Amino acid sequence: MSESVILVKNREVVVPGQPLAKGRFKLGKDVYRDDSGVIRAKKLGLADIKEDTVSVVPLSGVYIPKEGDIVIGIVSRISGSTIIVDIRSPYQGVIPIPRGRATERVDMRKYNLKLGDVILAKVKAFDGSSSLLLTIDMEGLGKLEGGYILEVEPAKVPRVIGKRQSMLTILKEKTKSDIIVGNNGRIWVRSPSLKELLALEKALRKIEAESHVSGLSDRVSSFLTQELSD
Repeated sequence: MSESVILVKNREVVVPGQPLAKGRFKLGKDVYRDDSGVIRAKKLGLADIKEDTVSVVPLSGVYIPKEGDIVIGIVSRISGSTIIVDIRSPYQGVIPIPRGRATERVDMRKYNLKLGDVILAKVKAFDGSSSLLLTIDMEGLGKLEGGYILEVEPAKVPRVIGKRQSMLTILKEKTKSDIIVGNNGRIWVRSPSLKELLALEKALRKIEAESHVSGLSDRVSSFLTQELSD
């Protein structure tokens, strides 16, 4: 009987055909066993190893963090000296609360957070599998007061921002809104009224649907002008 061996880390990004494991494992979703008995991925996704079952979680529409990314997160749990943050990803963000001498160099008011608070954070370290370290210890980062959260596909974020922030400038100026776009596809918005907020939501859906078409900035600008003309 062949030895059972896992060939990847749990939550590691894998590509179609990549060997994941061999031996007496059960087949989960989006994997197959080849003629030699090796379990391989069917899709681009995250390896999911649970007890005796091997699966792949498809990556379509999922945000995979990179060091240096700016993300909008929601505090989901506070455990001892650790703040756990939902960043709309298979990976949870972790913010260690500074202790001892470290508190002399940071603004501890930033860490006075509670469940449900919305924060702007930076990905400080990520090993590609499980450990995702966030920081709010920089100017401009920390709790976002008030406002609303909208979302787009993470892959569409560059189009929402545009070259030299051209699209983002249009969205801000046309809707007279404060807008912060996270690399994770979350967008924090503070609009003067519900009318501007709804117009912005429609504009974001238009950007998602037409991101592959040239001249998008002009079309979005005209669209917002029409939506807000009444």
